[in-house]
This record gives sequence, structure tokens and C-alpha cells, in this order.
Amino acid sequence: MYLSFFFATLLFTTSMTMIGAMLISHEVKQFKIYTQGISKTKQKVTLLGLLMESELARYEGKTAKEIGELTEFSFQDAVYALETGSELDYVESVARKVLHEAEGYLSNVYERIDVVLYFRSYTANKFILENPIEELENLAAPFDVDWCKETNSCVLAAWKDQLADRILISQPFKTTYSDSRAFSVISPVYYQGQIVGEFGEQIFLDSLRAEGKALTVDINNGNKHVVVYFPHYPWPDFAYTQTYVADNNNLIVYKYPFSKILIDFGFLYLIMFAVIFGYYSKAQESKESKIQLANAISDATKDELPELFNRKVFKERAFKNKIKMTTFTVIAIDGDRVKRINDKYGHHVGDEVISIIADAMKKVFRATDYLIRTGGDEFIAILPGCSESKSLMLAKILRSVVKENRLKSLDIDVSVSTGIAMSTEHETLKDVIMLADEDLYECKRKRC
Repeated sequence: MYLSFFFATLLFTTSMTMIGAMLISHEVKQFKIYTQGISKTKQKVTLLGLLMESELARYEGKTAKEIGELTEFSFQDAVYALETGSELDYVESVARKVLHEAEGYLSNVYERIDVVLYFRSYTANKFILENPIEELENLAAPFDVDWCKETNSCVLAAWKDQLADRILISQPFKTTYSDSRAFSVISPVYYQGQIVGEFGEQIFLDSLRAEGKALTVDINNGNKHVVVYFPHYPWPDFAYTQTYVADNNNLIVYKYPFSKILIDFGFLYLIMFAVIFGYYSKAQESKESKIQLANAISDATKDELPELFNRKVFKERAFKNKIKMTTFTVIAIDGDRVKRINDKYGHHVGDEVISIIADAMKKVFRATDYLIRTGGDEFIAILPGCSESKSLMLAKILRSVVKENRLKSLDIDVSVSTGIAMSTEHETLKDVIMLADEDLYECKRKRC
């Protein structure tokens, strides 16, 4: 459980770091695209304002009607007036002419559908829009100077020197003709030393809302910080931050909270934990199964009483491979007078004698040797890679160790006889065992 928790946490942390890096990289690109759009809008309205000032000076002395006759209309615009039926004045006629001829100066002026490009006249209170908006018909609210000053959405709201860069960016506001929220990028138009109007572009914020984002305005040392953030996530200030200087009074701050990554992708932790926990559970089950299988094989190939191998070991692949790889020596071992001890003292005493012999074998021979009880009081030791001289010495030591471990409770001497045979290239294991048995019988006959 703890190991699964550790690895799941480690993997989740690594994954969140990588996912977070990719998400933030994507958001940085999106923010850059968004701010580039604002920069282009600033350039657009500034150039339109400068172009109109040039045209006002150029056509000075002409009437509004004459300006209208010079205008080449290139699209269906819309004019909305505070006073219904009022005619365009000179300034407004030039503004309309500039809007229609702007395509000749500025490429892609009207390509975006999420914005409204307009000219606002302060000489006769009119709006000239690039496209008609039915909701503006007979609507007085857009002309409310107090409202535009409150939202900072007209140049009349600018304080001294704020228009030094010819740009004013409004606060986010709810439009007067819909439920949508937007903000405006505005540039003033001067004529004869006075502000006579403004070019502006109203940029809708619906796409930000659709992405779960919101805007708020903070005042910091007299400057406005328009903060774009995610309102539904905790710790909004613990975030990756990007900034954009919109004008000389507005800083756009974009915050991507790290909590959003954790909350949006937190389910991955549960998946990772479940997968890792399941893997380790299966691995543990497999390990236990292997241990149980090994124990079962061991139980099947080992004699219960002396805990030595039995004859089944001869069928094991590992055993067969071992004796094929090298020469080996077989020591045949036979307990002396064990049958007589069984008959006189009982099988439980005979079992003690068998255990003494088995314990002595385990003490004398190597852990890599095969110590096998072939039946009753008969044993063999198969010694891979052991020379005949070494085997003779080990057999002698075995006889000595067994003799030292007499059955003290009944004052019975325990001893064994041994026979040795060395494998050759053409002999099978069965052949070598038979030779060792023959040597054992010869030893018993000679009482060696």
C-alpha cells in the first residue's frame, strides 16, 4: 500500500509537471495571440484617427454633402443618431468616408466577427458602425456621457495626459444593447485643437467566458490592472502570471492557477494509484505463488524425515543439467545395523539414527551437493565437480562425524559404510550409482 502510494505520488508529480508545462505553454501562446490582437486594434484605431485628421485638414472648406459625393461606399454601414433624422455634419461625413476608404489603407480592417468597429461623433452625437446592429435603433443609452465616463469607454473620460499615446482602453462593461460583456480600444480625433470624435473597436469577451475565465479590475498606485483569471479554482494568486502593457494606464494581467492543473487532472492520481496498486498486488500474488510452488516442488522432491532429497530429484531439469555440465562423484552411504536397531528398540529410535546420519551429511558436504535418501537407511551424495581423492576424504570425514554422534540416550553406536565412484564421459548416472553401490558392498565385506 505505502509503496503504491509512493510510486503513484512520484508518477503523478512527474506527470503534473509535464502536463502543467504543456498547458502553460499553450496558455502563453493563447495570451500572446490575444494581446497581439489588442496591439493590432490599437494600431488600427490610431491610424484611422490620424487618417481622419489628415482628411479633415485636406477637405476643410467643403460641405458635408460634397464629402458624401466624394465617398466611395464599399460596404453597408450604419449611422445611429441621438436625434432621429439629423443629417451628418462635416466631421461625421469625413469619418464615414475614412471608414469606407480604410480598406485601401489598412488590410483586414473588418475581418473579425467578435468586434465592432465604430466612429463616435461629439459634434452631432452620432455613431457610425461598420455593420448595422438592430438593437441600437432609437436607443439613447450608447450616447450617455455619464455612462461612458463611468466605464471609461470614451475619450471624454480620459484625464490629462492619458491620451498622450492616443490610446484609451476601457474597463470591461456590459454593452448597452445586449447581455454581452466587452471592452473598447479607443483613439481620439482632433480638429482645430478640439476632440471632435473617436474611433473605437468594441471587443467582446464571450470567448473568455466560454473558456471559464473572468475579468476583474484592480487599482494599483493609480494604474488599472485588468486581471484575467479562473474564478472557479482556489488559490488564484498562486498562479503562472503573464502581463501586457495595454496603454499608459492599463496593465493586463493573466493568471493561470496551478490549482487548476491539480483539480482538472487529479483523477489521474486515482488511476495511477489503482494501476500501481493492482500491479504490486498481482506481483505479490505471483511471488507468493512462486514461493508456494517452490515449496511444493521441494516437498515433493525432499524426504520428510531427514529433509534430504528423495529419488524424485533425478527427474528435475536443473539436476539433469547440472550433472551434464561437469564430472561428478557419487558416494553411496548405508547405515550400519539400522534394521537391527529398528527391530530391537522400535522405529522411532531408527528414525533418530536416520536423522543423525542426515545431519552429518549436511555438515560434511557442500550446499550445492545433492544429498539424497534413496530408501530406508540408504543414502547417496552426488558431488558435482568433486575429484575422487577429495570424495574419499569427505567419505572418511562423514564416517567419523556419524560415529561421534552416537545415540546417547540408549548408548547405541551409530556408523555408516560408504562406497565411491567417479563419473566418466560415457557413463550414465545410473551406471555411476551402481559402481558406488558395488564399492559400498565391498567396503561392508571388508568392514572398512
